[in-house]
Amino acid sequence: MIPSTRAPLALVSVLLLAACGRDMQTEKEVTTRTSAGDAATSISGDSADTRNQALVRVVNAVPNVIGLTVRSDEAHTLPSVDYKRVSSYQPIDRNWATFQVSGSPNGAYAPIDVNREMLTDGHRYTMVVMRESEGGGFSTRIFRDDIASDSTSAHVRVIHAAKGAGELDIVAPGGETIFDDVDYTSEAGFKSMAPWKGALQVRDGDGKSTLLTLPSLDLMAGGSYTIVITRDAGGKLASFWFEDRQQA
Repeated sequence: MIPSTRAPLALVSVLLLAACGRDMQTEKEVTTRTSAGDAATSISGDSADTRNQALVRVVNAVPNVIGLTVRSDEAHTLPSVDYKRVSSYQPIDRNWATFQVSGSPNGAYAPIDVNREMLTDGHRYTMVVMRESEGGGFSTRIFRDDIASDSTSAHVRVIHAAKGAGELDIVAPGGETIFDDVDYTSEAGFKSMAPWKGALQVRDGDGKSTLLTLPSLDLMAGGSYTIVITRDAGGKLASFWFEDRQQA
């Protein structure tokens, strides 16, 4: 078991809300399945919009930290989440939220800065907590989720949460580069591709050295897959994934 870090953590979340030409709300309920075998179903984006809520979940990409807990205010706490896990979506009924984080479910919350973030009703967001680029602190990125309704293709994105790894390339079987030059704390994707089953390789930014192999991925049509590259407790590159799928 990974030991718990009891010291309170603080995050300043960065939310990119670039204008998007398509509606990112989901019309149907969404089921999330993880590489650990967990599954959870959340309400549709349309239902959340009717309730004046956004949907937010938390990914813990910080080695040695279990029971990571985030709240949007003193009255609203998201479920705690262990390392290499993703929480279920939770409704947030404020368009402006100040997120705070603690290293354990019962720990203190002590943000180092106050940073309110804008959320859009009916849309889904994934908050990834990771190490700061410099020093031993913690930071976060919030990515808006685009859960595909296209049932003919697999849809893939990669989040780089492996501190110190530099730029990464993601290479499919046969040598095709799916994503290249992915920077730390950045997201690449979503990209639509033909369904397939096999291994993905994580290579350095030059595309020459294989740093990590992700075996036995089964990217099925209609699924939206998030692959998180992080580090394990020993400092080696590691990964985990989760799939989102709108219900039929």
